[in-house]
Amino acid sequence: MRLEVRKEKFYQTNSTLNISLSKTAKKKQKNQHLPNMRLVLLGKNELDNGRVGNLILGRDAFQTNLEVCEEHVSERVRGQVEGRPITVINTPDLFHPQRTQHELSVAVKDCVAQSAPGPHVFLLVLQPDSFSEEDRHKVKAILNLFSDEAMNYTIVLTTTVRSARHVSSAYTGEKEDHLGLIIQECKMRYQIFDEINRFSQVLKLFEKIDKMMEENGRRHLTCEEIGVIPGGSFLPESKQKAKRGRESDSHKEGEWKKKKTEINEISAIQQAQEVMAEVQHRLEKNIKNHAKTNKEFMNFIRDNMTGLLNKTIQKTTIGVFGKTGDGKSSLINAILDEDELLPTGTLDACTSVIIQVEAGAERDQYTATVEFISKEAWENELKSLLGFLAERKERDETICKMAEDKIEALYGKNATGKSFDELMNDDHSPVIAAMLKSNTKTISKFQASDLSEAIGPYIEHHESDLGGFYWPVVKTVRIKVPDHKGLLQNIVLVDLPGNGDCNQTRDEMWKSMLRECTAVWVVSDINRAASDKAAWEILKSSMTDMVQGGACTRITFICTKTDNMDPQSYIRSKRLNNRDLQITAENVSERKYKCIQHRNNMAKNRLKQTFEKQCQLQKYYIRRFSVFTVSSREFCSKEPYLKQEDTEIPKLREVLRRFNHSHANRVASQYFTSATGILSLIQTSKDNNAEMNMDKVKLHNELNKKLDDELKCLRVKHLEPCYDELEKCLSVGVKKSERKCAEITKKNVDVPVEKNGCGYHQTLSALCRNKGYFRSGDGETRDLNKSLAEIMYESINEKFNAFFPNEGEGHDEGSVREKVERFSVCSISVTEGYSNPAAMTHILRFLKAEEAKLKHLIYREIAQQKKEIYASITDTIKEEMGPGYNKAEKCVGPRSMAEKQRVLKQHTESLKHTMFKKAKNRMLTAFRYLTKQIEMMLEENLQEALAHARTESNFPFIMDVSAEIRELERLSALTDE
Repeated sequence: MRLEVRKEKFYQTNSTLNISLSKTAKKKQKNQHLPNMRLVLLGKNELDNGRVGNLILGRDAFQTNLEVCEEHVSERVRGQVEGRPITVINTPDLFHPQRTQHELSVAVKDCVAQSAPGPHVFLLVLQPDSFSEEDRHKVKAILNLFSDEAMNYTIVLTTTVRSARHVSSAYTGEKEDHLGLIIQECKMRYQIFDEINRFSQVLKLFEKIDKMMEENGRRHLTCEEIGVIPGGSFLPESKQKAKRGRESDSHKEGEWKKKKTEINEISAIQQAQEVMAEVQHRLEKNIKNHAKTNKEFMNFIRDNMTGLLNKTIQKTTIGVFGKTGDGKSSLINAILDEDELLPTGTLDACTSVIIQVEAGAERDQYTATVEFISKEAWENELKSLLGFLAERKERDETICKMAEDKIEALYGKNATGKSFDELMNDDHSPVIAAMLKSNTKTISKFQASDLSEAIGPYIEHHESDLGGFYWPVVKTVRIKVPDHKGLLQNIVLVDLPGNGDCNQTRDEMWKSMLRECTAVWVVSDINRAASDKAAWEILKSSMTDMVQGGACTRITFICTKTDNMDPQSYIRSKRLNNRDLQITAENVSERKYKCIQHRNNMAKNRLKQTFEKQCQLQKYYIRRFSVFTVSSREFCSKEPYLKQEDTEIPKLREVLRRFNHSHANRVASQYFTSATGILSLIQTSKDNNAEMNMDKVKLHNELNKKLDDELKCLRVKHLEPCYDELEKCLSVGVKKSERKCAEITKKNVDVPVEKNGCGYHQTLSALCRNKGYFRSGDGETRDLNKSLAEIMYESINEKFNAFFPNEGEGHDEGSVREKVERFSVCSISVTEGYSNPAAMTHILRFLKAEEAKLKHLIYREIAQQKKEIYASITDTIKEEMGPGYNKAEKCVGPRSMAEKQRVLKQHTESLKHTMFKKAKNRMLTAFRYLTKQIEMMLEENLQEALAHARTESNFPFIMDVSAEIRELERLSALTDE
C-alpha cells in the first residue's frame, strides 16, 4: 500500500497537530533561530520521494501524479517543521536503468546546486520487497558520486506496511538481505513512515537527523567535498586530486573556515531571495483577487522587490602590471590553479592586449570574448605604421620594430615591403576585415588548455610563424573561468601590458582600466625587481590616474621566479657563508632553500625602502604597500622542494578572498537592508484605520520639515564651502600654469638630453597622431597634455584627495561622501505622540532602508563622477591642443621635426591665457553638477518614499510578513558571523 492511501486522513490530522504544536510554542520559537536544514530525497521512484517530501512538509509541495510529473529535474521547496526552517530537495529517478553516466552526473550536479552550500542529510526512500542486489550496488555508486562520506549523512526511509514489518525485525546483514546491508552501512539509521502517525514519525525522523548531525560535528557536506562549487559546477576529478595534493595539512582547517564563511554568505542571500520571492507571489495573488488596489503604490512595491533580485555592485578590479617574460601569466594561472589557462613562455615581441579574467556564469565552460578595434582605427594606424617604416633617415628603431611586428603579425613575413593598397588586397585581409566588422568574437571550450590554444592568435606573437596573429587589432580579451567563484566571484583580474602602443584606442582603454583598479599588482622578476626602472616608471606616470582620478588604495609588488636560484653563485656574489644562512655544509638541498629565503627577505626590504624613497608615490596617499615573493612553478610542481606557504601563492589567494568577502558583505548588507525595509512597509497593511492615517500625516509633516532642514544644512555648511576651497586652489594653479606653459612645452617637444635626436621625430609624430600621448614599446610615457596640466593638479591634489578619498571607504572627515553620510531625516523618535508606535516604527524602518539605499546610489555616483571631474583638466587641454596636434602632424619633408616643434610651441603660447581658465571652469562646473545632483537625488527620492509611507489605505487586504522579517534578520545575522 502506497502513501497515497488515506492521504486525506493524514492531512485531516493537521487540526489535531495544531493543538499539539500550541503546547510546544516555546520549542517552536527556539527552533526559528536554528539554521536552515537541507534534506535531499533519493530513491527508485521520484513519486514516492514526492510523497515523503509532502509528509515531511505537511502540505502538497511536490507532484505525486504520474501524468503531471513530466520534468525529471531536481525540485526544491522550503518549509518548517516545529518552527525549524527546512529545505527539501526532491531528485529525479537516479536509479533508472536507461540513464547514461553523463545524465546521472548532470542530475547529481543539479541536485547539489539546489542544496548549496551542501546537504545535511540524504533520505533514501526504498522498499525491501523491490530492492535487489543490483539496486544495492547502484545506491552505493550514486552516493559515491556525491561523496565518499555520503553514507555518514544517510538515513533509510521505508513506507509500505510490509516494509514496516520487515524493518521492525532486527537486520542480520545476511547477503540476501540487500536493504539490510545498506542500513547496516548507514550505521543502522532507518525510519518507517507507517501512514498513520505522520506527526510523531516526522518528529522521530528529525531526532535521528539531529543525532546524526551531532555525530558529524554539526556540519553538512560541503560543495567542495562533493566536487561541486557553490554555483553548481563539477570540479574535474583530476583537479580535485590536484587541489587536495597541493594543500598542506596546516592549511586545511583554515581553508575550511574561510570556505564555510563564503558559503554561509551565498546561502543566506539565496534563502533571503527565496523568502522575498514567496512574499512577492503572495502579494501578486492578493492584488489579482482585489480589484481596488492603489496601482501606483503596488507598482512601487513591485519595482522595489524586482530590483532586489537584479541589484549588483560593481566588481573589484585588480590591475596586474609587468613585462612579457616576468611571469604574469604563470602567476595568474597558479593563483587560479589553472596550469594551462593563459599562454606562458612567450619570448617574442611584446603584445599590448589587455586581458581580463573573471568567474564565469557557465558551470563547465571556459569562455573568451575578443573585442576588436574599429576598421577605421586600424586603417589609419596601418597608414601611420607604413609611414614610420618609409623613413630612411633618423629612424626610431623602437617604433619601427613595433610597426614591423604589427604588420607582419597580421599579414606575414615581408609584408612590410607592401603598400597600403596591396595589404588591403592581401590574402589575409578578408579575415581581418570580417573580424573588425563583427566587433567581437566569442570562444567557448570545456578545457582551459583548449581555450588557451584558441585565444593564442589574439594575444601572442611568434616570430617563427608570422601571419594570422591578430593581436594588433585586438582591444581586449575577456576570459571567464568556471569553478572559481570562491576567488573571483566579485573580482576582475586585469593583465595590463607594461609596453606601449601606437594605437590611440588601446591607450585610452589602458588609461580607463587604470581608473577602475582598486588595487595594483606590479610583477617583476626577483633578480631585478628593486632596480626595475620600467616598473617604477609605470607607477609614477600612472599614479594620478590610479588615485585621484581612479579608485586605487593599495599597491602590491610581486617578485616572481623565486625558485630560479644557483646557490653557489648567490653565496659567492653576496659573500655569504653557511653560518649566515644557518646551514650545514653537507645539506645541499637545505642550502638552496635557505638562499631562496635570504634573497626573498632582501628583496622585500629593498622594495619597501625604495617605495619609502619615492616621495612622488607617498604624496599621493598610497599608504598600503606590500611585497610578495612567489614561485608559480614550485606551487604547480608535483615534486616541489618549497613548501606551499613558501611559494606565497596561498597568501595572494587570501588577498583575493578578503576582497571577495568584503564585496560579499557589502552586497549582503545592502540586500538585507532594502528587503527588510520593503517588508516593513508591507507590514503596515495590518493597521489601516483612521487613527493610523492621522499618525501617518503627522509623521510625514515632521519628516518633510526635517528633510528641508537637512538639505539646507548639507548645501550651505558642507557642499558650498567645498566648492569655494576648490575654486581657490584652481585659481592658484591657473596663474602658475600660465607662467610655466612655454617651459613645459619646450621640455616635452624638444629632443631629450639623453637622446641624440636620431629618430626622435618619429616619437614626436606618434605623439601628435595620438593627440599628445605616446607610450613606447619599453613602457616609457610621454604625455604633453598631462604635463601642461601638472601644475594645476599639484595645486588641487591635496584638497581633492580630502574631498574624494579612496582610502578609508569614504569615511575620512571632510570628504563629500562623509557629508552625505551625516545626512539623515529618520533620526527621530516615534515612541511618544503616536497612537500606534509599533506601526510607526515599521514606517520609519522602511524610510531608513530607502535612505540607506539612496545613499549607496549616491556613493556610487560620487565615485564615478570623481573620475570625470579629475580628468576634466586634461580633457580640456587635450581638446584645446587638438588643432595644434593636427597641424603639426601634417608637417612632412625636410626639417619636419623642427616645424612640428615650432607649431606646438606657438599653439600653446597662443592658448595659455584661455586654456587653463577653461580647464578650471570645466572642473568647477562638473563639481557643481555633482553637488546639485546629490541634493536632487536626496530630495526627490525621499519625498517619493515619504509619499508612499503616507498613502492612506494602500492595502485593501492584510498581509502579515512579520515571520519573513524575522527570517531575514536571522539570515542577516549569519552573514555578520
